[in-house]
Amino acid sequence: MTRKKVSLRFLSIVALTASLLIPLSQSPATANSTGKAWNEDSRSFSEGWPWPALPNWWNQDESFKQQSFTDVRLGQWITCRPEWSMNDCIESVTVYDKDNKNLGSMTFIPEKTFDPFETRQFWTKSETPQKTLIDNYPNFDANGFAQGLWKLPEGVKLSDGKDLVGVSVARMLSSVQVNVSPVGLGDGVSLPVGYFFETTLKSKNLRKYTRWISSNGRDPSVIIGADDRIIIKGVASRFPIPDSQKGCNGLYGGNEEKARADAAFIAVNMATYLSSENPNSQAADIVMGTNGWWCFNGINWDAKERQLVVNVAAPHYYPDGTVVDGWLELKIKGRLAKEWWGISPDEATGYAKVEVVYKDGTSKTATVTASYIKEKDWIDLRAYGFTYSNPAIKVSMKKPETAWSVPQ
Repeated sequence: MTRKKVSLRFLSIVALTASLLIPLSQSPATANSTGKAWNEDSRSFSEGWPWPALPNWWNQDESFKQQSFTDVRLGQWITCRPEWSMNDCIESVTVYDKDNKNLGSMTFIPEKTFDPFETRQFWTKSETPQKTLIDNYPNFDANGFAQGLWKLPEGVKLSDGKDLVGVSVARMLSSVQVNVSPVGLGDGVSLPVGYFFETTLKSKNLRKYTRWISSNGRDPSVIIGADDRIIIKGVASRFPIPDSQKGCNGLYGGNEEKARADAAFIAVNMATYLSSENPNSQAADIVMGTNGWWCFNGINWDAKERQLVVNVAAPHYYPDGTVVDGWLELKIKGRLAKEWWGISPDEATGYAKVEVVYKDGTSKTATVTASYIKEKDWIDLRAYGFTYSNPAIKVSMKKPETAWSVPQ
């Protein structure tokens, strides 16, 4: 059995305020005179809706060669409407209460002046840990709500008593990001904590590229259907939002920073760095939720140590001075237990261990629960009880006494 080092690295940065946005060059627009749905066959145009200008990472790095796929919409997606688009679009967002009771779907309220065939997109630049600037996040305008807003179901309110939410889906460097955020998130306005939010996308080709998922929501799940639908669900949880001026770089290497806000929203990155040979897969291989998502800096399989390594970062404190209690919820396809650790998935849960290693060399073992959900072939692992001074989280499920030879 061969072993390969599988690595996934990207920034999970959300554009929340106008101060974070830097307009760049923009693509020209053309009118959709045919009224046909989006059909993406070239790198610059489809039937009417232009892409944003090609980002500065396009075809620049051999390691990101797969990012040049042209069969999934580049930039911002829009709501699925017959006059706009019926593919690579947002079909619905449904809300469930803490008992998982369906409260209904949110209602899309389009902005009257928004025309997807005329409105141009631009890229937000962000600084990487390597101190370089990348075209990180595409958008139509500075406030992020150019398309319109979504109204919560009757009786569901935000923490400020209002009911309007922004929903965006954007193709970035190494992922497609789904974001459900209340208006005023940067000031601490929250979705109702503990409620489930389920976003349904329509895409003919995204499923081919989506295998490793990261989220800031608890109990995350992604179902990739054979009917061109991708269903993403997670629980809105308390989340430390970093200082917008310092960004993530101030959190790497250890920190004593306070979050600038404490709010709940849902964000999911569907990694497109790894492709699959099975376009009919009904689920992703790895689905991860953590409150270290905002400055998540990579996940990789270390074949030599036989560990799944997750690099996370977040402010050490909430705005009120209390320490941020780190958590990681991980679903791993059962077949990977056999491939990675050489044991069956139900046996693997008995050896589940999560070690939290800090930059100063210290480490601790997190509190872990693990179970195997046979009907879904998921190993469900949950780790708690660590803090954010830039830890690397190392997940293993190996028998201590088992010998293992690693191919050279």
